[in-house]
Amino acid sequence: MDIKEYISSGIIESYVLGLATEEEVSILECVRQKNPEVEQAIRDMELSLENLASQQATMPSESLESAIWDRISASQAESPVTQQVTDPAFATTDPTDKIKTIRPQSRKLQPLWIAASVLLVGSLAINIMLFKNRQQNIADLQQANAVNQESEKTLAEANQRWAMLQRPSVKMVTLQGVEKYPELKALVFWDVQTSEVLLAAENLPTVPSDKQYQLWAIIDGKPVDAGVLPLSISDNSLLEMQRISGAQAFAITLEKAGGSTTPTLSDMFVIGNI
Repeated sequence: MDIKEYISSGIIESYVLGLATEEEVSILECVRQKNPEVEQAIRDMELSLENLASQQATMPSESLESAIWDRISASQAESPVTQQVTDPAFATTDPTDKIKTIRPQSRKLQPLWIAASVLLVGSLAINIMLFKNRQQNIADLQQANAVNQESEKTLAEANQRWAMLQRPSVKMVTLQGVEKYPELKALVFWDVQTSEVLLAAENLPTVPSDKQYQLWAIIDGKPVDAGVLPLSISDNSLLEMQRISGAQAFAITLEKAGGSTTPTLSDMFVIGNI
């Protein structure tokens, strides 16, 4: 597990705010016990939320407390709370004097603070979720733009290669399989004026990662390197190879990864004369 990626996934925020699922909580509880970095991230998030709550907390106005007590007093006037006075000093006084109204003592507005804290935490949770959604939307948009740009690039290259194939100066050379591989075939499109070379060879057998196909041009009876083929070749793809001038034939051999300075004739797969 990549701990940094796990921490940045948003699971810490969801856990602290009580939004994580039971499965996520179970996993996180297990991870935090074995990873100090995750434990510290949880503590940092809890401290950040506490600091944010303190910074954004708003004290109730003095008039609010007075209004609350006025409302309580008005309610008690309708049904007063009484208490029997048992002090002996009042034993001879009028019995009605033994009854007095009890005014509640001043209390902190704890219920209001609790409600405010709940609202603040809920607001923070919503803001974090909206922020994460926004970040995900931005990432999705960037990925879509990247895919679109790559598609446009691929289309432009395909159009460019198609335009090349229409030139009168382009020769198509068919490379037939040698005796060991009679079923194989490849095509070379060679522009005799610009020396550009395109290769279509998607039906060549798959080879080990330490091997690689290499295209050769036969010029004045000598093999000249025309470039190595990629390890994976997609169907109907045209590979842009090295420029070649004055070739009499083309051939493909199997060489070590990265290519060779001379062809391995025993591992030749296809060859074609111009």
